Amino acid sequence: MSVIQEHGYLGLYLWLWVGAFVIPIPNEVIVSTIGFFASEDIFVPWKIFMVTYIGILTAVTTSYITGRFAGHVMVYLLNKKNKMRNKIERALSLIERYNMFALALCYFVPGFRILFPFLFGFSKFPFAKFAATLYTAILVWVSLIFSVGYFAGEEFIEAFIKYYDLVIGVTVGGLVLYVCIKIKKTRKLRKLSN
Repeated sequence: MSVIQEHGYLGLYLWLWVGAFVIPIPNEVIVSTIGFFASEDIFVPWKIFMVTYIGILTAVTTSYITGRFAGHVMVYLLNKKNKMRNKIERALSLIERYNMFALALCYFVPGFRILFPFLFGFSKFPFAKFAATLYTAILVWVSLIFSVGYFAGEEFIEAFIKYYDLVIGVTVGGLVLYVCIKIKKTRKLRKLSN
């Protein structure tokens, strides 16, 4: 709130853009809090929503562009850390296996939000497909999280943030399991038809 009071909507935009890379605050906290303040008539709701959405889009686009043009150097440096190497390998296997589905879901999973766009850029994934898929997913995500803050109030936000990772983990796990089952069924049907 102090960022917006001191620097206005431009300050919030820059904070969401640059902060995605350097500030270790989960986006759920930021966006739901922004939604809460919008409900308190401190800010114009549609303006702050758009600034939030565009700030996040700028952050993921920057990550994609960085991956596209400086990806080899960055992946080499990140691979030196075992923890990051495992994350990168897991993310690349998800990208290879699920492609657009992985891209659409990446913003819903903490820890992959900035890494996945970077890796999609690194893999030279077409920008038009990247933007069409991820920008739509982010619009849905921002709408949901902003609405939680706007309509639910401060106590619910705290509970929401506390259990968000668990709910998303179960949801994403269920979706991945569902897709795997569908793929296996499709493969069995193809084998039977041949």
